[in-house]
Amino acid sequence: MFRIALQFLAAVLLAVSVSIPAFAATPTAPLSSPSPQPATTSFLLVPFQEPGSTDPHAAAVTTDIASALAASGIKTVVGTPMNHLRAVTDAAQLCSTNQTVGILIPDGRYEQTLKRFAVTFFLTILRYPTHAALRLDEVSCSGRVASSVVATGDAAPSGVDSVGNLGAGVDAAFRMAVKRVVRKFVAAGVSTTASQPQDVPSPSANIASTADAHSYLVLPFGQPGIADPRASEITKAFVKRLKGRGLTVTLAPRTDDLRAIAGAARLCANYNVNGIVVPTIRVEQSEDTGSSFASLRLALVGCTGAIRRESEAHARIGSLLIVNFGAKAVAVAERSMKPAIAKLFASPSPSTAPTGSAP
Repeated sequence: MFRIALQFLAAVLLAVSVSIPAFAATPTAPLSSPSPQPATTSFLLVPFQEPGSTDPHAAAVTTDIASALAASGIKTVVGTPMNHLRAVTDAAQLCSTNQTVGILIPDGRYEQTLKRFAVTFFLTILRYPTHAALRLDEVSCSGRVASSVVATGDAAPSGVDSVGNLGAGVDAAFRMAVKRVVRKFVAAGVSTTASQPQDVPSPSANIASTADAHSYLVLPFGQPGIADPRASEITKAFVKRLKGRGLTVTLAPRTDDLRAIAGAARLCANYNVNGIVVPTIRVEQSEDTGSSFASLRLALVGCTGAIRRESEAHARIGSLLIVNFGAKAVAVAERSMKPAIAKLFASPSPSTAPTGSAP
């Protein structure tokens, strides 16, 4: 019995002596460190509506854009309504405040036109073809336009002797344009990558010194890609009014308004001018009364890219029906020009201003 116990103890000691070196030779697996999480890439979405806007469709456009971007995996921070040109000049501060890598600025227009189809003497079908155009600009934190995409949407409210809610047609057209423009933006790829405020380009030193103090480059109405058949007519009327004040005016070819900030020095040098006038207009139409409302904003951009002065004016033309949106758009736009120009160039006209002064 004693011999069996002794043999069992020896076997246990042998097993332990063999297992200890094997256990000691097995390295302990290091604790896995958490994988670094990628920084969230988000954009500041500047609202479609600008300060003072009365457009009942503008807020919905902003909401639809934010929702469509989120559905595509692009995070946005929706800002408060602000002047779009001012948002470009303040891009560095806006990016820093909102902790975003860039800014998205939407712009667009819409129009409706009445079409009548007589079925019988007592029966008439009304149709209001509705067209919306939407543009989305990606602006880096340095104030440069990185990319631009444009899309359109159409709707055609109709009815017998009455259409009903014409505003719903505008909203439907814009929703279609939003889906398309976001799809294009995502397909093109996000080009802004955490641009830093210090990337702001320094002003060019070779600005033409021979430019007259009252010589200005005027950008045409209408953003590239947003086809407005009335933009040319509105631009001609605007240039005529500026020349009527004794200003020396050069009309630029179709130019992206937002690019005028970063490219101001080059534009001034190329056209030998003392500043750049950037006009933007929104024309709204009431589905209830058919009246047209114009909101005209003017910015005088210096050759360093800074906004010297801004002005704004509104005008309204009443009507019983939405018959010809185009004619009303031109008329209401022209009505808003005189007060806007007077505010922008409130100082004495060139004929009475002291030598060397600039309005």
